[in-house]
Parts: sequence; C-alpha cells; structure tokens
Amino acid sequence: MSFIIRKAVLSDSSDIAFLERVHVTDELSGRHSDLHAHPMTVGEVKQLINQHWIIVAEHQGEIVGYVIAAKWAFFASQPLYRYIIQRIKFADFDGQSLSTTNTCQYGPVWISQSYRGKGIFEALVNELKLVLKERYPFIVTYIAADNLRSLAAHKNKAGMYLIEHFCFEQRDYKLLVSQT
Repeated sequence: MSFIIRKAVLSDSSDIAFLERVHVTDELSGRHSDLHAHPMTVGEVKQLINQHWIIVAEHQGEIVGYVIAAKWAFFASQPLYRYIIQRIKFADFDGQSLSTTNTCQYGPVWISQSYRGKGIFEALVNELKLVLKERYPFIVTYIAADNLRSLAAHKNKAGMYLIEHFCFEQRDYKLLVSQT
C-alpha cells in the first residue's frame, strides 16, 4: 500500500478538524469516560498549519493519519499542559536539561483504524522529527498510562523514552521524550 507523508496545507484544515472531532474521545473509555477532551477547531488547525506543524498521511487523496507538534504556548491555556510545562522544567534526558525552549509538544497522533500496522505511525513521526530537527532537539509527549498500545508504539517505533510518571485529575500518565 502506498501513502504520501507530507506537511499539512490549509486546504487540509476542515478534514483534520473533522477527524479530530470524531476521534478525540477514542481513548476515553471505561473509568475515564467522564473526562472531556477538547477537539481542535478549524481555526486552531489552521493556526497549527501556519505557525506550528502538522504532518499528514494521505492515501488516494484521503487523509488517513496525522501528527501534530506545537510550541508549548499553543496549548498553555489548558490545565493539563500547564502542569506538564511545570514538570518539564525539572526534567533531564541523556544528561541534558529539558525546557520549553529546547522541546516542543508532540501529539496528538491519529491513524485510521484500517491503516494501523502499515508503517504510517513511524513514517509520520520520522517526518515530523526531520521537520523539527533544526528548531528543537527534543520532542515531548504524554500518554495515558493505561494506553499500552500507544506506549509500545511510541517506545518501539518513535524511539521515545519515559522520563516521568505523573497523575493529573485522578488519571495516570507517562511523560516521554525523544531526540529529533
């Protein structure tokens, strides 16, 4: 199966916002179904495309996956991200201190169910790292501790390392980092 990995363009905004809205609660099930995720608006997606980074996977003209990276300021109004920003100030990786100036927020990443396991995740992350390499030496993400599939993918396919476990609003998370 062939797919194209590329930077998102403004004409992708509505499709990405739609996919985000439809799938934003995919991992919020069971005991965490009462949590409310914030789907990005078309305006926020456009801002990400213009001022930050979205990489998409396209198959036959359809977006079948995407990954987002943004400067910390983009997410800083959300309580969870404010908490993570404070944690990063005290984190080290491979002998280097992490900060909001040498890292950016990576994620969310989404891949259509029917395209999972076909190498798209790794291709998206590798392209994102290439795009970010000159600006940020590290990318940071968080994953719900009970999302074992995502944790495995990020460790095994994205080369990410655990730097901290943390709890926020009664849910456990893992903070991960990778070099670009």
